Amino acid sequence: MTTITTIIPVKNGAAFIADALASIDRQTTAPDEILVVDDGSTDNTVDIIQEACKCNPAIRLLNGPQMGPGPARNVALSRSRGEIITFLDADDLWPADKLQVQLARLNKTPRVDVVSGLIRYFDKLSREQLEPAEDSQINDIFHVHLGAAVFRRSVFDRLGLFHEDMLYSEDVDLILKIREAGIPMSILRHVTLYYRRHPDSMTSTMTPDESKSFNMVIMRSMMRRKAAGVNKTFTPFSSLIEDVQ
Repeated sequence: MTTITTIIPVKNGAAFIADALASIDRQTTAPDEILVVDDGSTDNTVDIIQEACKCNPAIRLLNGPQMGPGPARNVALSRSRGEIITFLDADDLWPADKLQVQLARLNKTPRVDVVSGLIRYFDKLSREQLEPAEDSQINDIFHVHLGAAVFRRSVFDRLGLFHEDMLYSEDVDLILKIREAGIPMSILRHVTLYYRRHPDSMTSTMTPDESKSFNMVIMRSMMRRKAAGVNKTFTPFSSLIEDVQ
């Protein structure tokens, strides 16, 4: 049976981490291990995670290097056992059928190594249903976000871990390397992540250093492609989108 690892980096996520973990608990296909990497929280995040560990033995609390989400994810990747690697940020949630739908797509075509989906951006949560509230402002789009995708472990065996000198856009860096390497990827026309908009999210509070990281990602991609003699542009992401069957 295929084993699944879910990785959650968190720092001062006490307001959200319980919702994230609850959205994993209600999956119709459950992950075998949930590695939560605390990256130096000063609120009661650790207390919440420790309580969750008592209820779900799949959850393991790890200490992060306090260098940002990329290095925190690397801590978990290096200790993970799953054949399938998944990610969730502490302030986001998964729809209940996320893993079931995406694993079915992986199993359908063994050569496909990455399956992503649409992201539902929202600003108000119904905690009873763990879904965007009826009066929430909602927008469904495809965007590069780790929490929307599932990956075969072979992707990281081939490409390596996340760059540890980036405060931001390590997800963009990974997807660009996947496209450059020609790793087969599918995007489902199906919501696979609920992305919470709030004032403290990284996308809402991008610093000059984080902007610098994004520019670095683009420059590194251009340099890799130049060194490899690859001049053609990628096919658009829209060409990878397919209906759920």
